[in-house]
Amino acid sequence: MAQRQRARPRQDRAVQTRRLLLDTAERILDQHGAAGLTTSAVSRAAHVSSGTFYRYFNDKDELLTTLRDEAVHAISDDLMVSVVDALDDDLDVALRHVVTTLVDGFERHHGVMLAMVDRMSGGANANVLPEIEANLHQLASLLPRRHLPGLPDDRLEAVVFMLMGVLVSTCLRIALQRPADVDRDHLVALAVAMVRAGLTDPAPAG
Repeated sequence: MAQRQRARPRQDRAVQTRRLLLDTAERILDQHGAAGLTTSAVSRAAHVSSGTFYRYFNDKDELLTTLRDEAVHAISDDLMVSVVDALDDDLDVALRHVVTTLVDGFERHHGVMLAMVDRMSGGANANVLPEIEANLHQLASLLPRRHLPGLPDDRLEAVVFMLMGVLVSTCLRIALQRPADVDRDHLVALAVAMVRAGLTDPAPAG
C-alpha cells in the first residue's frame, strides 16, 4: 500500500513565503522601478496580507537590502567562475569574458541595480557596489599576473586599483543606461579596449 506523502514542515513554508516576497519585489522593481516598490504593492502582488509581509521584513528598505545582498553574491560568484575560466585564454578574450559576465550580471538584476544607483548621489558613477569592486580587485590581479609576468608588484597593484572602479562603473552604465540606439556588443568591445589599454602600464615620469 502506497504511503501518503507527508506535508512539508511549516519551516519550509516560511522559506517559500519569504522567497515569494523577494521574487515579487524584484519583479516590481523590474517593471515599475523603485518608485513602485511599497510594502502594500509587494503584499498585494504576492497575494499575502500585510501582516505576513511584516513577519519576514521590517520594511521595504530591509527587503531591498536583502535583494541587493543576493545580487552581490550572485554576481560575485559568476565573476569568480568567469575569471578562473579565462585564465588560460588570450588576454583580449579573457577581458571580454569578464566584462560580459559583469554586464550580464547587472542586467539580470536590472531593477535592483537601478534602485541602488538611484539611492546614490553620484548615480552609476558612484561606488554603488563596493563589495563587487573588492571581489573583482582580488580576482582581477590574476589576469595581469598571468599575462604581464614581468610587472613589479607595486605597479601591478597600481594598474589593478585604477582599473577596478572604472570597470565596475563602465559595466553598470552599459547594463543600466545604454541608449536604445547604441549596440551593446560595441560598448562591451569599447570597455574591453579601455581595460586592455589600462593594462599597458606607463613607466613613471622622471
